[in-house]
Amino acid sequence: MSHKITFRERGQGPILILLHGYGGSVHHWEAVAENLSSQYRVVVPNLTHVYLSTDKLFFTVQVEVLAKFINEHFPDEKVAVAGLSYGGALAWGLATQHPHLVQKTVLINPMVTDPVKHFLPKELRFFFSVPLNLKSIYVMLSTPMGRLFLKRAAQIFRDERSEGVTAIENLKGRKLQFVAHMIHHFSWILRSEDWNFWHQRLYTYRGDCRLIFDTEDLLFDQGAYRKFAHHIGCEDVIALTGAGHLAIKTRPETIAQLIKEFLNDKVAA
Repeated sequence: MSHKITFRERGQGPILILLHGYGGSVHHWEAVAENLSSQYRVVVPNLTHVYLSTDKLFFTVQVEVLAKFINEHFPDEKVAVAGLSYGGALAWGLATQHPHLVQKTVLINPMVTDPVKHFLPKELRFFFSVPLNLKSIYVMLSTPMGRLFLKRAAQIFRDERSEGVTAIENLKGRKLQFVAHMIHHFSWILRSEDWNFWHQRLYTYRGDCRLIFDTEDLLFDQGAYRKFAHHIGCEDVIALTGAGHLAIKTRPETIAQLIKEFLNDKVAA
């Protein structure tokens, strides 16, 4: 439990913690955090060192690291938590295991339990189910098939329009090594975690929750999201269209408004 989490915060009021996705960044929340800071004390932890720690951490352990972070920095406080993708999974994991810490939860295109078999792209199902070592992943990413995988992943996890980044399928050398390292870590987590435990545990979750998903998300289809919402007893479900998986970047005003409405107990349009 020595994994230190740095964080950014702004605003005053009730505490709202925003969790970025795996391979994501605190910058993804920038516009949403700025919008929400007029009403809340917005905290955005940098989870990169937890996700990519040298000693690989099970998802279950990452939930406990996050709980420790909240207990240390906001003792005796109940916080609201919003999470995107893998950050959404951490949010439901935290709310399930530590309900005394979490007042409300907003899940945005959250990762569902046993995620690999629910991935829409067959390329992702392959890469994240085969136990390849780091070198093998790097070599595979250098092949035409690997380039196609990277291009497909970028369509889901990157907002090329606003980030203006180099096309991921053209990366080489150390940058490609870092991507291989990230995929190796993520693959290990997805294959090693006891998702059946979480699947059963979540039947007991009945927290105050809003689930937001996009009907055009390329990672999971809306059937997977609606089934997951039913699984955890979350009846407050909002469907967007055209925001994609990285909705907090593509539609920050909409996401901020939906979070505000939920935290203020208002009914969304």
